[in-house]
Amino acid sequence: MGDRLENSTKTKTQMRECEHGCPGKLRNETITRVFERRGSRVEVILENIPARVCMVCGRAYFSELVAREIDGMLAPFHGTRRAIPKLPPARVIVDFNEARKRAA
Repeated sequence: MGDRLENSTKTKTQMRECEHGCPGKLRNETITRVFERRGSRVEVILENIPARVCMVCGRAYFSELVAREIDGMLAPFHGTRRAIPKLPPARVIVDFNEARKRAA
């Protein structure tokens, strides 16, 4: 499936079709994505991310809440806009659901 990530402003009930001219319908899935940031030597693999995925092109759409949670999970490894933490090279695997439970 595709590697594109989309953050849509439409609500779940409104969004039933892919927004990029693709004829595909969206379905709820959990996905795994790898996040890298230029300047950071840490690769973060997030597993079990809830998303709406196009059945034709594979684009994944996150709700606004999930997108914010992803940003929060990546911040300790990738930093903020102005500051990237100086960490040794690493590959970190995070289960989205487990991290979400701990943050609550």
